[in-house]
Amino acid sequence: MMNGQVVLIGTALVLTVAGLAAIAATRNMVKVVMGIQVILLAALLVLAAAFVGAEHARPTHSLLLPAIAAAATEATGIAVLALVWERHRTVDPHKVSELKG
Repeated sequence: MMNGQVVLIGTALVLTVAGLAAIAATRNMVKVVMGIQVILLAALLVLAAAFVGAEHARPTHSLLLPAIAAAATEATGIAVLALVWERHRTVDPHKVSELKG
């Protein structure tokens, strides 16, 4: 494994742990969406590490679709959060799940 791949995989591991910690430690849905986004970006780093040193692969094209999917996921999550806030005036998932109507 090349030195660049080690750095990318190490960074992806740290980001994955940070994203999981953000999801587990908070009751705020905005932070949960941000944690999910961090995990998706870590997955993109793993894909980038796979292309380090590849002779015939075009990493720009191979990473474009996952990057667009990650951005779409974040936009959808933020849109849902905006709707939840508009309806319940809170983004605490425990309070939202307790509310009826």
